[in-house]
Amino acid sequence: MKMTDNFKILIVDDNNENRRVLATVLSKKTSYNLTLASSGQSAIESTFSENPDLILLDIMMPEMDGYEVANRLKENVQTKDIPIIFITANADSESVSKAFKSGGIDYITKPFNPEELLARVNAQVKMNQYQKELKYKNQLLESKKLLLINEVDEKTKMVDDISRALITALESANILNDTDTGNHIKRVSEYAGLLADKFSNDLNFCKMIRLYASLHDVGKVGISDSLLKNPGRFTNEEMEAMKQHVIYGANMLTAEGIPKMAANIAKYHHEKWNGTGYIEGLKEKDIPIEARIVALADVYDALGTKRVYKEAFTEEKIDKIIQEEKGKHFDPELVDLYFKNKDSFLKIKARFS
Repeated sequence: MKMTDNFKILIVDDNNENRRVLATVLSKKTSYNLTLASSGQSAIESTFSENPDLILLDIMMPEMDGYEVANRLKENVQTKDIPIIFITANADSESVSKAFKSGGIDYITKPFNPEELLARVNAQVKMNQYQKELKYKNQLLESKKLLLINEVDEKTKMVDDISRALITALESANILNDTDTGNHIKRVSEYAGLLADKFSNDLNFCKMIRLYASLHDVGKVGISDSLLKNPGRFTNEEMEAMKQHVIYGANMLTAEGIPKMAANIAKYHHEKWNGTGYIEGLKEKDIPIEARIVALADVYDALGTKRVYKEAFTEEKIDKIIQEEKGKHFDPELVDLYFKNKDSFLKIKARFS
């Protein structure tokens, strides 16, 4: 029997048709055990009686909304660790922010893409499975005092597998939400890995940057399609909403088993060396080095890529912009490394174009 055969998902929505659609999507493609709840109170009762592994939770419900349900579950030691994915028609940044503050680990807006829903649910399933395996092995090691090298190596490999499985699933969801990101996230990972290799001799540091750079914009899954695909200039209000993707991404990547580097990249890759970036206005070396590296890699790729709002820039124009932003947008040391290794950047660009 597969581990997923015993995986239990609680679907909570006061609308019968919404519950049916969610259950149909999941039952057609998975073997998860599904339980349905039609109100906040019945959701709490079902959580205690069924002990689900994951909750898909609507926000707008009478008497007790999804935020209150999440807050109550997070306050109880028996239910506080059950992951919650909010599924709602509310796409405004305030609702998304409140959902994450209530303990949600992901946020999907209606109407949802079935494949995106499956990708993001499956990501949490994988995380749940691997975390249980890790917990079991840690208990076994503690009880038997088996601190052997091969066990440590196995645990390290498993943590890597968790990261890769999560990254693969989240990358898939991100690509579904933003059609421009396919090769972009691959190139940014390679560019960031190249800069990290030239910046540091720490092999683990370089490996992790290459691994987690692909999730720099994963928070965009919390931004509405209409905003992401807007071909014109943003209004001030739209720009503030777009900026929230760094918060959403950091929240999604702040979990046991995921190195802090992942959340740092997601949250701080739009900070600037001179302190004029967002979301916290950090400057110079107060910005984590992994975010400084990804910032340069991300901008280089964005400048050289055709988007709905612009044509791709020439390498000559890209180099001029990056040189002008040395000590403003970018870490001066990283700009120097970029120019010293420009041929390698071009080879990566050709490979993933």
